[in-house]
Amino acid sequence: MVGEDAVPKVKKTPSDVKTTSLQAFAAQLRAWRQQRGWSQVELGQAMGYSASLISGVESMDKPPTADFARACDLAFGTPGFDEQTGTPGTFVTFYELVAREAYPAFFAPVVPFEREAVRIHSWELGSVPGLLQTEDYARSHMRSGRPQDSDSAIGKLVAARMERQRILAGDKPPLLWYVIDEGALRHMIGGPAVMGAQLDRLIEAAGLPGVVVQVLPFRAHDNAGADGAITIYEFAEAPAVCYTECYSGGRIVEGRDEVAELMTVMSLIRASALSPHESLDLIGRIRSEI
Repeated sequence: MVGEDAVPKVKKTPSDVKTTSLQAFAAQLRAWRQQRGWSQVELGQAMGYSASLISGVESMDKPPTADFARACDLAFGTPGFDEQTGTPGTFVTFYELVAREAYPAFFAPVVPFEREAVRIHSWELGSVPGLLQTEDYARSHMRSGRPQDSDSAIGKLVAARMERQRILAGDKPPLLWYVIDEGALRHMIGGPAVMGAQLDRLIEAAGLPGVVVQVLPFRAHDNAGADGAITIYEFAEAPAVCYTECYSGGRIVEGRDEVAELMTVMSLIRASALSPHESLDLIGRIRSEI
């Protein structure tokens, strides 16, 4: 049994001085495995994962997930890891950095808000909310704005978005209350099959406990949300935080007065939107037209 202080050392060369969190995770995984004298097959058996996934993470072809990171900490007994309390070890700590790196710098600080919030209120103009996107819709949407990115780069962004959706499967998922502009539902992303499946997913989600979906129809007057998307995160024991977004940028709002103003804007948007029942009917009609 390796002691807690016996942390494998990863050799560094001059070219390794600048390294990404994903490279660091992969290097640590390889170093811990080799110190134990385990093959990728043996490590996979210890963790409950396939050898091909172990190989993919080590070669950085596949990004690690939070569950994979926890399984690594458990298998290796890394310093600080405590399964009972959920205290992170080496790999969960590195995973947090990998997750942050998977998002644009302006959005990365927002990801922890999703995990900690008890209620998430959002106004979406341009697309279906990320937490309710299908994988194919997310890939098509990202590809449309990143024509020069490699398939691998797009794949990592999609995996990161799908990983965010894990909060919905937790013991106490947050309440999601979305208002979506009708244009986001009618704009074709990825073709009829992809868009149809996405609308089906939205209809399914709208029927779940803890999910409220409203649509702001084209006929609504004086849209209070015309300035851009808004998301409000409410926490059990901390003040609410808002996030506003524009093209290639975003801003976190924490000041009490400005948060209150954005909450008012959100209320005005809801007042102009269709009721949840009417919204579901409209989504169904749009789906039938595809």
